Amino acid sequence: MRVFLRNDYETLSLFAAEYLISLLKTKEPGEFLNVALPCGYTVQRMYAILGEKVKAKEISLANLRVFHIDEFLDLPKKYKEHQQIQWMHDNLYSKVDIKPENVHYLNPERADGDFTTECTSFEDLIKSHGSLDLTFFGTGADGHVARNEPGSSLKSESRITKLAYDTRVQLSSRWNIPLAEVPERALTMGISTLFQSSNVLVLFTGVSRSRALEMCLEKSVNHMFPVSAFQKHNNCTFAADEPATYECRVKTVNYFKGIEKTSEEVFGDPIHGRKRRAGM
Repeated sequence: MRVFLRNDYETLSLFAAEYLISLLKTKEPGEFLNVALPCGYTVQRMYAILGEKVKAKEISLANLRVFHIDEFLDLPKKYKEHQQIQWMHDNLYSKVDIKPENVHYLNPERADGDFTTECTSFEDLIKSHGSLDLTFFGTGADGHVARNEPGSSLKSESRITKLAYDTRVQLSSRWNIPLAEVPERALTMGISTLFQSSNVLVLFTGVSRSRALEMCLEKSVNHMFPVSAFQKHNNCTFAADEPATYECRVKTVNYFKGIEKTSEEVFGDPIHGRKRRAGM
């Protein structure tokens, strides 16, 4: 695993945007980058940066093929703005040139209500496109990944899952809606599904995520802290702002800062640990 530490949310968001762009540039013209993308505050500024770059014609995301990592089930229609597909439209798709036909998601309004088949079909769809190039997500204070709550199997695939009571309480407060109207179920990519991606980028923002970062950097894999499983991924990057490091030992923080400095000096490309190509 690799670890990148940034001063604040803004510089962390810029790092995340540059990470995605750098992978997109490795593709040949007309070749798609398959990415699993999340919603939420952690990635909101990163998506805004991508929108700014597309508007300035610095980049194009037309060759991005997107798979949503999760979606709520049974959300009342009057709260449509909290549906993941709507959030992604408002914060990303309306601001960039990703084509609608290249956006794929777990459908919470499937006509026949067969969400088990919906999840199986979603897994097959990912495989039909050659699997994922990049899985990208934040995590909660409890270490959840997508909607894989603590206790989820580390070998799980896309499926219907129950939301923890604490998660529903947090959503009720964040959305300012009654707890009784917060969904109890969700559709989610499984940990195994996410793990099969060629590259994984996990973001940690703020003091509330500091224990999650500590668990990933200084503790062993634990199914009660799902994000910790990605320590074992062959090409995982953990990126955090300074407040998210507050539970880590000073020695740990300084060690990873030193590794990044060495990578920059030797390779010129600390993100991927390789010589920069001309024009990148």
